[in-house]
Amino acid sequence: MLSLDFLAGFTIFLLALIMVVSMVPGLLAGLQSSGIDYDAVAYRTGVILVEDPGWPVNPPWEQYDRDHKDEIQRMGLAVSKDTPNILLSTKVERFFNKTFFDQDDYHNKVIFGDYPYSYNISLSSGNDLWQTGDPLPPGYGYIRRVVKIKEPSVAVINESFKDDYTIPNPSDPKWNSTARNFTVRLDFGHLLNSTVSPAYRIDPRIEPVNVTITDFEDYLNETYYDNATLKNVTFQKAEPDSLPVPLRWLSYSEEEPDLYTLHLNGVSEVSHNLTPNEPVNSSISLVLKPAFMAFMGPNSILDIRFNFEDDPPHTNITGIHHYDYNMTNVTCTDLKTGVLEVAIW
Repeated sequence: MLSLDFLAGFTIFLLALIMVVSMVPGLLAGLQSSGIDYDAVAYRTGVILVEDPGWPVNPPWEQYDRDHKDEIQRMGLAVSKDTPNILLSTKVERFFNKTFFDQDDYHNKVIFGDYPYSYNISLSSGNDLWQTGDPLPPGYGYIRRVVKIKEPSVAVINESFKDDYTIPNPSDPKWNSTARNFTVRLDFGHLLNSTVSPAYRIDPRIEPVNVTITDFEDYLNETYYDNATLKNVTFQKAEPDSLPVPLRWLSYSEEEPDLYTLHLNGVSEVSHNLTPNEPVNSSISLVLKPAFMAFMGPNSILDIRFNFEDDPPHTNITGIHHYDYNMTNVTCTDLKTGVLEVAIW
């Protein structure tokens, strides 16, 4: 009887001991090192920034204006979920815009958690430095990630294209019109080719389209004229198996910096609308922002037409320049190396 009593008591003791041991980690959870917690939050924040494109994706969060900022749920900087550690420059610029985002935005859309963490997030690349947050204290959780930054492509039409884009015989009767026009064409079906890695893809929906005409003096009728009048810039959209139709959703008579910028003759301080009616003698720079492409489909074709008008014509420029993966037509910059640092305390 003594042995049975001892066995029963010992069994009850073991069961009680197992229950107590299983409860101890939970009781001590609040006593864990705060440094480990900060490191974990810094690591998680770094992962969100460099491995996630953010949410929403279409349209991407960086295109939301102030009135719709509350619809942004997560601010990731990656080009896409398939390109971890490769950041998109337009996302970087928007993320570090401290006049657009405040501390609550960074807490709620990047760091997360109910605890009011302090933070310092920085990204350096060459001579460029972006930073947001508070000065660093003596102790904090920390993570550093080496990244690449994808910059927009640029189409530069210079003197090397003169033979391709100049009317060969202006005296021909078919060129009697006082108008001259030059077209840059974007074929979205070609640009958005899924076989091209997102890290190198030309995607006007998420990054600016930059068209720059330099050495414009080489396209003038130099015998008589030293400039030509850019009357306007117009657009024509076409879908496969359909007739092209003019785009009517953009106001040509007002400047809209959220949609485009237009600079003439290398004067970046002065921005023009799309009906400048101004003389051009050296260069034209047009940048179309991603928000401009909101109405373009995955197979659309967009023609950007620069229209010149003088009587008699002052320029003989003509032709169609394809904004594509031909390195002669469009310059795609190499990915830039950068370092992202996240500190949490």
